[in-house]
Formats: sequence, structure tokens, C-alpha cells
Amino acid sequence: MRNQAEINQKISKSLKGRGHSDVEKICEECQESFIVKWHKRTQRFCSNRCSSIYKQRVYKDRYKSAMKKAYSTVEARKRLRDIGRKGGFGTKGITKGGTRYESLFEKEVFEYLEENKIPFEPHKPIPNSAKISDIYLIEKDIWVELDGIDREKNKHWLGKDYEYWLEKLKLYDDLGLKYLVIKTSELWKEYL
Repeated sequence: MRNQAEINQKISKSLKGRGHSDVEKICEECQESFIVKWHKRTQRFCSNRCSSIYKQRVYKDRYKSAMKKAYSTVEARKRLRDIGRKGGFGTKGITKGGTRYESLFEKEVFEYLEENKIPFEPHKPIPNSAKISDIYLIEKDIWVELDGIDREKNKHWLGKDYEYWLEKLKLYDDLGLKYLVIKTSELWKEYL
């Protein structure tokens, strides 16, 4: 019978060199070849960038198919169209009075106006422009912009949205329209 040292030596000899060399692989995203160490042989991408691109594409396709499935009925598509898919910051929906809102701040303000029977027009187009205001108070002839995210304070991450905001305010000035910028619901209630 052999001793343990001889057995270990024989196993070590047979394993030496096996599986410890570099492995050449093909990236699943860019189809370029790359070399990986043996212990990383299951790696599928040549870089984090390729991995990220692949994941975004796959998740985007899964999201599209999930949306198609979720909105396959006429009622579901109508609901999606009614609440809108773009614009606003936060939850979209319809108030009890039937007014469409695009943020929780808008919802709160619209419901306040409806409860107090103050006549208003939500999302009214600004005259001679494609831009839309948040609220037009009919009796007071005042245009209201709801700025719940404080665009001035957060302009560094808003980018083009901030420029659009400035253009809208300039348009009010150029047309000589009275307007208010309201940042919180407390200021709104205080104004009314």
C-alpha cells in the first residue's frame, strides 16, 4: 500500500498544467475575442461596458414585452392614454372632479380648486406658443406654474428641462401675462 505522500505527488503531477492556462473567449456583446484567467472562464463579456449595454438591451426588451402584455386590452390602453405617458414628476392620474394631473403636487392643487369651486383651466396652452401652463385662473386672469421640484435650486441636474422652464417664464414676460410660480402647497393656499 502506498503512503499518502506518494499519492499526493502523483495527483499533483497529473493536475499540473491542466486548466491553469489563460482561456480565449468571445464577447457576447461586441463579438471581439479576449483572454481571461482560468478561474474566470465563465466571464461572458470583454468589459463592464459591454456587460452594461447587453443588460440594458435585454431589460428593455423584457420591459417592452411586459408593457405589451399589460396594455393588451382596449380599456388598459385608454387608461394609459388618459393619464399620459410623458411629462410631470411623480404619479399621474385623474382627480375626483375629473381633472388630469401629472404630479402629486398638481393633484393636491387641482383638488383644492375643485373643492373650493374656484374656476380654473388645467394645462392651458400659452397664447401664440406650443408651451402649456399648469393652471390658468379664469376670474383672476393669472397663469400659474407649479414648481414642486424647485427648478432654480436643481438646475444642475435638470439640463434642457431647466432651459425650457426659463423660456416659458420669458414667454409670460414677453406676452405681458400675469403669472405666479408656486413651489409648495402652503404657498398656494396662502396666495388664495
